[in-house]
Amino acid sequence: MLGFVIGTACLIGLIMTLRRGRHACGAPWAAEPHPFRRRGFGGFGGFGFRRRFFLSFLFDRLHTTPAQEKVIVSALDELRAAADAQRGEIRGTRADVAAAMRSPSLDETRLGELFARHDTAIEALRKAAVGALGKVHAVLEDQQREQLADLVEIGPAAFRGIGSDRARRRGRHADPYRTHGRWA
Repeated sequence: MLGFVIGTACLIGLIMTLRRGRHACGAPWAAEPHPFRRRGFGGFGGFGFRRRFFLSFLFDRLHTTPAQEKVIVSALDELRAAADAQRGEIRGTRADVAAAMRSPSLDETRLGELFARHDTAIEALRKAAVGALGKVHAVLEDQQREQLADLVEIGPAAFRGIGSDRARRRGRHADPYRTHGRWA
């Protein structure tokens, strides 16, 4: 009898998952966001999962306070919003290049206008990046800034081998704060 109840519950869960409806356990493809999910940290897979993994690693590594975490997340949100605002310009690039190539001779004026729009988009992103880095720099303490600078200098190699024995088998890890397979 117990097996029948468990099997029925599993079957109902499978049907809800396959339907991909908004009631399917707060799925990332749902029509409305999950009511208990924090903004910007949603979904398993895609940018939300990578961002949550990256930020949890960074916050644990730097031993940040909740107030510092809030400022860092808001700075990253502002930077992402500025990048999203420029996304339309990037999509329009293909159409402009295609139009320049379709003409009997290469349309240099159209390409010049395209590159001028790119320059303004890059300038806007540059200002947003400097503003975000300034906010993060202002909220961190000296030791936290030093550790963040080291992680930035190391780059993606700081994330390799996290949670696996691969880093210990290699013997030497790229992170200077990593000692004997554990974080210092």
